[in-house]
Amino acid sequence: MEFVCNHLHFRSEDPDAAAKFYCDNFGATVGSVNPLSTTKSIRLELNGQPLMTISGRAEGENPVAGSTEPRYGLDHCGFTVDDLDTAAAEMKARGVKFICDPWTMPSGGRVAFIEAPDKVSIELIQKR
Repeated sequence: MEFVCNHLHFRSEDPDAAAKFYCDNFGATVGSVNPLSTTKSIRLELNGQPLMTISGRAEGENPVAGSTEPRYGLDHCGFTVDDLDTAAAEMKARGVKFICDPWTMPSGGRVAFIEAPDKVSIELIQKR
């Protein structure tokens, strides 16, 4: 049996703003917008592949607030980039909040962490 990743589902206080963040900062594109219960579902793609679905709070739901603190469960997601310093400078110019500025790991790879909407922690990775 073969499994293929279909999507990651993000719940957002403002799904449109969250989708715009991923489009503006990572080059994601909106694949579709569909009704979902009493909210909507925005499906994003990256390089033609499914990336994530973002939806708002549906009637009767009370989502727990996000946190960028380390936690059990899904702690963060990561995006690889060819030039971390250039990407970081461009993101900072757009007002993206950095949790951890770019630094070099002992392996020679470089990483940084940013805060996406709804306190989602994202790792930016430049391979050695």
